[in-house]
Amino acid sequence: MARKKIREYDSKRLLKEHFKRLCSRELPIKSAQVTESTDFNEVQLAQKEPWLSSCKLVVKPDMLFRKRGKSGLVALNLDLAQVATFVKERLGKEMGGCKGPITTFIVEPFIPHNEEFYLNIMSERLGCNINFSECGGIEIEENWDKVKTIYVPTGVSFTSEMCAPLVATLPLEVKGEIEEFIKSVFVSVACFFCWLLLVFAGFLLCLGAFRLPSLAFVCAVCGGLRALA
Repeated sequence: MARKKIREYDSKRLLKEHFKRLCSRELPIKSAQVTESTDFNEVQLAQKEPWLSSCKLVVKPDMLFRKRGKSGLVALNLDLAQVATFVKERLGKEMGGCKGPITTFIVEPFIPHNEEFYLNIMSERLGCNINFSECGGIEIEENWDKVKTIYVPTGVSFTSEMCAPLVATLPLEVKGEIEEFIKSVFVSVACFFCWLLLVFAGFLLCLGAFRLPSLAFVCAVCGGLRALA
């Protein structure tokens, strides 16, 4: 299967678009892409994304390399002026695990939280592996023994019974909501992505007919768009 890595910004845009189209629900994803050509003083920037000047922000490189947090390349709880300084100090430099100058950043709203969940969906020729953990965040690799995995064969409906092992140890007050979220993401992802990794905050936001996890850090890494013939 041909695969094409894509930026976090693009993965979020695609996930939001197709989640709404396929599941009839709007994901609360807000993100802005920043490059060398971005003018932080430009009025149009604030007009296009008004939340940039009305809330605290998160900024990090969007360059398809891992472990940005451990490399000190994720800044939290900044205002727009501080984001501009952070970007300018790192733009065009080779830092962390980036093999080349950093040219692109992603900016998102900062939402304080105490826990994170991890969700990874990877498609194969005959089905999809779904990994889920209640211990998301930058230490996920060190806590891989806590990741639960199921396999969904191609052409088989992803039912609550199949999802049950992933959410078995979740508190009752969030189990049903996160199960519904995983199933909805699977429907959206299976059509376009060959793999998708999500890390989302562990508190809930009322959205549509059911409550969804707040997606402050959704698609922390995403790199598998299907190459369509």
